[in-house]
Amino acid sequence: MLGDKTRSWVREPASAESYASGVRMFAFKGRKRELTCEELAIGRKEADAAPAVLRGEGAKGISPAQVSRGVMLAAEVSRELQNEIKRRCGA
Repeated sequence: MLGDKTRSWVREPASAESYASGVRMFAFKGRKRELTCEELAIGRKEADAAPAVLRGEGAKGISPAQVSRGVMLAAEVSRELQNEIKRRCGA
């Protein structure tokens, strides 16, 4: 994801497994300075929704520890993206 210059992954749907592994959240975190204001908003919305996905029906097979780590990472990424939005996008 970090190597994708077009950032097409931002608009692709995410699975519970991708939240549990942290791949998408780390990608948003690592690319936040390169994302547009719209992409930052998409990432923040996704980070805010990740805990519900991780605790939902689609998360079967994910361990409680993975859920816990995913929820904590999503909260951290949401805060960081919100700070970036405030800094650059005037929101």
